Amino acid sequence: MPYAMAAASLRAAIPEVVTAYRTTLLRENSPLGINPGVWSQCRRQALAILNECVDALGLPTSSTTRSAIPDEYTRLLGSHRALQAIPASESVRAVEILWSSLEPAIELAAKEAPLTHRPGVWRRINAAFRLAAGGRLHTGMLSYEETRGHLRDRQLRVLEAASDASLTNRELEVLEAVAFAMTNRQIARTLNISELTVKRHLSNAYLKLGASSRMDALHRLFGSRI
Repeated sequence: MPYAMAAASLRAAIPEVVTAYRTTLLRENSPLGINPGVWSQCRRQALAILNECVDALGLPTSSTTRSAIPDEYTRLLGSHRALQAIPASESVRAVEILWSSLEPAIELAAKEAPLTHRPGVWRRINAAFRLAAGGRLHTGMLSYEETRGHLRDRQLRVLEAASDASLTNRELEVLEAVAFAMTNRQIARTLNISELTVKRHLSNAYLKLGASSRMDALHRLFGSRI
């Protein structure tokens, strides 16, 4: 196996590559690196891509480092990023940052291969990376756009319901905060109003919607998905 030593070198470098990857994401103020939960998802994808690069050199990696159903996970991840309002451009930028973080490791790995096979190390890793990252990016984008479409449709329905009930913008803001399980005190702080004003807006909204409680108002305004 002419690439065995190169593959071993690349596999050993994965932790450093991931560290460099996150460092750059943080430096670029990317939400993919800043938010711990989002970073955990991003790291999982990066590890899967990097392991496929190692595989391309003929040294299969442990199955424990992979997602059992990568396409399904990628679809869920795309939907999740849409729900968190993370721009799609962040995913595109993340792929280029990961490649830049990987290049020094490829340089070192290539030196472990026989001289005549060093160009092949670059070709194999480059092809594997573009295939692994590109496939995930495509799948994630499809799910992202689908979820964005659902969110737009839902928002239109909410606005129509609010308009039909003659809710004011402030009453709608209060109910949206309630939908996120915020207390009256949290809503007051967020909207910079008093708790008494929050209660007044809720009472007015209940009356207009014909609702008897917070949950009833949410169902009437947002539908059964709340």
